[in-house]
Order: sequence, then structure tokens, then C-alpha cells
Amino acid sequence: MTLASGTRFGPYQLVGPLGAGGMGEVYRAHDSKLGRDVAIKVLPSSFSRDSDRLRRFEQEARATAALNHPNILAVFQLGTYEGSPYLVCELLEGGTLREQLMRGPLPTRRAIDYAVQLARGLSAAHEKGITHRDLKPENLFVTRDGRIKILDFGLAKLKQRQPDSPDSAPTVSAGTEPGAVLGTFGYMSPEQVRGDWADHRADIFAFGAILYEMLSGKKAFHKPTSAETMSAILNEEPPAISHLVQSAPPALQRIVQRCLEKSPEQRFQSASDLAFALEALSDSGSTSLGIRAAAGPRRSWALIISGGMCICLAVGVVLAAWWTLRPATPVVESVVQLTNDGEPKFGFVGTDGERIYFTEGASGSFRSAQVSVNGGPTAPIINKLVNPLIMGLAADGSALLVQAGQARSSQTLCLVPLPAGEARCLDDLRATTASLFPGGRLVYTQGSAVYVVAKDGSDPRKLAEITPFVPAGPTVSPDGKRIVFYGLDATFNSRNLYEMAGDGTGLREILRGGEGPLPSEICCGIWTPDQRYLLLLGRSGDRSSDFWIVPEKTSLLRAPTPVRLTSGPLYYGPGTPSPDGKQIFAVGRQRRGELVRYDPVSHEFVRYMGGISALNPSFSMDGKWVAYTETGPPTATS
Repeated sequence: MTLASGTRFGPYQLVGPLGAGGMGEVYRAHDSKLGRDVAIKVLPSSFSRDSDRLRRFEQEARATAALNHPNILAVFQLGTYEGSPYLVCELLEGGTLREQLMRGPLPTRRAIDYAVQLARGLSAAHEKGITHRDLKPENLFVTRDGRIKILDFGLAKLKQRQPDSPDSAPTVSAGTEPGAVLGTFGYMSPEQVRGDWADHRADIFAFGAILYEMLSGKKAFHKPTSAETMSAILNEEPPAISHLVQSAPPALQRIVQRCLEKSPEQRFQSASDLAFALEALSDSGSTSLGIRAAAGPRRSWALIISGGMCICLAVGVVLAAWWTLRPATPVVESVVQLTNDGEPKFGFVGTDGERIYFTEGASGSFRSAQVSVNGGPTAPIINKLVNPLIMGLAADGSALLVQAGQARSSQTLCLVPLPAGEARCLDDLRATTASLFPGGRLVYTQGSAVYVVAKDGSDPRKLAEITPFVPAGPTVSPDGKRIVFYGLDATFNSRNLYEMAGDGTGLREILRGGEGPLPSEICCGIWTPDQRYLLLLGRSGDRSSDFWIVPEKTSLLRAPTPVRLTSGPLYYGPGTPSPDGKQIFAVGRQRRGELVRYDPVSHEFVRYMGGISALNPSFSMDGKWVAYTETGPPTATS
């Protein structure tokens, strides 16, 4: 350490040394203008003559200064002192994550908490086009109050660049072209090890390696030599977390595994999706939390709730105990956002176990689309139909049942072959809602009745008629023996659920909205693949929409009690179970409220507490605390 205590950098006076390393010396200093202590990182003049070190130092300053997030080290100023560049940043009290890991693995709850914070910080960086590329426990600081701070953006790429794209902006740092190996062995992604082009998903791989180490106390890829470590990253899978940490939730194990996929396309596609998945594991859920606010009179603050809605294709909802014989209640283990492209998605969702099929677009301009069950970019399902709205999927995944037509009065049912082919429409058939039997027959509703028809549209036959309700949303059991549908009242609210045999006999009301624990509106019943449960949607008066599940068969002493599976803040549409019965895929809509305050000087609303997503805030009488409900990404959970 070369600088003496008392040395002044403008308004900053050095108090004492904090540490030194390959990228400079760090001192504690006092800011006489603002009356606060800060940290000053100085690159000695001998280091500044090293062009690579100087570039990395300046790049760290630019990258970090571009970010403003509670989980990223804050930078206040970049300057020069007697030929040596220096960086003024916030002073942190605590230690690195590496220091904690030297004492062994972390408790699962703490590891998840740290991981959520890290994912939030990465999401903020990635949204600014900044990829860290050197994430490791040494570059993660844990403050005394348990807050994670991301450090050292010296290897960061300040702008994303697609390979072979001459129109893209070049990266700021040197040595980022294909063929350059940058990072730290053991935390580098396979594409970094190969020297290939790497984007933000390389950070997600490193994130997975860090989370693996926090849970197990062991490095995911650790070999005696660097060459062997790189080979392991390219060719080997680390021991399963379940073998090392038996208490780790299965959903958490899957998150780690997905982060450590060799192919970037198989990993989480964004850090915000990763944070969303991890947040779902937190015991706190979406309950109200107390957050310390700045002191001041209560009347000086105002709140604006943004009315914007973000529609995303959610959700991998794991229903443990579907496949067991015990009378255990299925539970939601995690919620994973699969798409976030800004396109509205709604209505029926179908899956063949590999792809998810859904309708997107605005009213009057519908289109059929698909996405991998692992998430990623969506792709259109090419057909010549006008305004297609998906209503069903063949049991063997060979075709979609689609309602098409510009005017509702002239819409027809069509079968669209998968993955591609000419649609076959039943021009003389008019239906409001419809579905498919396993053998190809169609069941549909029209007026106050439910009908069945051959797959070529011939031999239509009325199965049942109900009054005063209007039937809608028929679905067929996996064995083709039963049909369930719901009834709409005069205001088109779904009030009850009906069941009958496939031939129309045995019609009965099986559930009624508002009875027992059920909300006032229920709809969209669908069986799990083993037919042991009926999955449905329940809507409450506050317009929340959640999944419920009802056992099909119970003992003489145990009534079929509906169980609520989700509890907001997502607003769910109809869901469909995966073929293995372990997930539900559905459309989820997110609400986001932004906390702001009124500035009496500018007469404008400005972000307050970082513009956190907040609903229903309540300020304490002294104006120092606010309690609120967190919603929207990355904190929307169920």
C-alpha cells in the first residue's frame, strides 16, 4: 500500500488501507462534502503503465457507473491523482462470499436469498447490455446485513454483440473476440472455455456454479489442473445436488441443473426469469414486508400504481404427489416464467411434452404460436387461417383444433396438422367452444347444449342441455369416457362445473362456485393424466385467478375437498398438465406497481426507493417505514 493516511483526493481524505490486489489498492476515505465514508480504489502509476490493467480499470468504472442497483457496487466518481487513476465507490462492511464458503456450505434458505439477490443484480446489468463474464465468490460481497453486492466488472462486455453481425456495436473491451479465453477456471461457461462468442447466458452458467457451491460446499467443476477443470466443464456433469444435500428442494435442484446446461439455449434465457424461479422458493412468498424509508413528514410522499400489465407465458407448477397413492395434497413447488417477449398470450394452452402451443396477439389479429417446454423464443405455427384461436390439441399431438374466421358468426372449426400442413376446416360446423376426444371426435358447445360430432364433421348429436346456464369449455378425460364443462350465467361469469359420460348420460353438477373454500367463479376443468385429480380455475371478486385441484376419488371418510394451489399475484388463464403429470403450463398475467414520490420542486413524480414494484403501501405514522406487497418480476411468486 503506497499512499499514506491523510492523503487528499479533492474532497476525499484517506483514512487507512483496506486491501490490495492485481487491480489496484483500496483505501477507506472520508468525503468531507457529504460527510460520509467511501472506498477509493487506486491503480498505482506502475500499474497504469500496463495498458491491459488500465483498460480493465477504466472499463470497470464505466460498467459499474452505468448501473444503479442495490445488488451492484455503487460508483460515485472516476478521477486521476498524480498520474494514477482512482475510483470512488460505496464503502462496504462485511466480507466476500468466498470467505463464507471457506467455512462450509450455506443453509438452503440463505443460499436461496443470496441467489435471488445475485439474479436481480445480474438482471439489472444484462438489461443495460452488460455481461460480467467473471462471476465467482471472490467477486461477490456480503454486507453485514446480508446484502449481496456484485464487484469487479473489469472483464465485462459493455454492449452485446451478435456474431457475424456487422451492424452491431463493438464491445468496449479488447480481447473479446472469438478465440480469447477470459474468466476464472471453474466458473467459466463452456463457450468461454472454447473461446467462442459468449453472451449474458455465460453469467447464468457461472451463477449456477456459484449456487451449486453455496448449497454443497463443493465446486461444481474442480480438478487438480486447469486443463482438467476446463475439460470437465466441456464434457462432464457435476454430481447431483441431491447426492450432496438431501434437504435441497427438488425444484432448486432443477434450477441449478438448468443453469449449468452445456448449451446456452438450454439455460435460463434471462436473469429476470431465473430470479422469478428462485423467488418462488422463498418462504416469504408475496406477503407484505416492512421496508425502512427515509425520514420525513408522511404527507410529503405520494404513490402511483402503474396500470400496465405484462402478459407472459408462465408456468412450470410442480404438483408433487400426483403419482403417489397416499392421500397427500398436491403442492406447488415452483413457478417458472418461460417467455417474456411482450406479446399478449391467452386462452387454451396445450403441450405434447416437448412444445407448448398457445394463441397470441390482439383481438382481431390472433395467431397460433409455440415455444419449447424449457422456454426461449416463440415461433409461429404457419397456416393460412384468418384470426385462428386454439381450442384443443389432439391426444397424440398430431393436430391442433382451431376456431378461425374474421367475424364471430362465421367462425369455423379447423384441424391444423403439426408440425405443419394444410388445415382442414369443418365449414358447416358452428361452435362457441370445443375440444377433442382421444380418438379424434369433437365435442363442442352451441347455444344451451353440448354436442359431439365425428372428426370429419358428420353425424352431429346433442349430448346434454342445461338451463338457465350456458355450457362452455368442454374437455374430455384421458380415457375418453367422461366430459366436464362449466356453466355461464347471464353476465357470462362461470358459476359451476358439470360432468357426464362420453355418451351424454349421467349429467350432474359436481362443483358450485362459492361453496366451501371455492371462490364465486369456477371454470376450465381438466383432468390430470392419471385422472386422479381435476384441475380448475377459481376467480374471486377482486379478479384474482388461481389454480385449484379436486381429488376425483376419495375414501368413505374423506370428502373431495378442493385445494387451492396458487395464491397470486399472477392472474392465471386456463392451464394444462404436462404428459408426465408433474407440471402445469398456463398463461399468467403480471401486475406491477411502481413506488414514486412527488417532488414539490419539479412538480413531477420521481422514483422512490428505486421504483420498487409495490402495491397497497401503508406508511407508518412517523413517516419512516412503509409496508407494501411486492408484485411483478422479479418478485412475483406463488
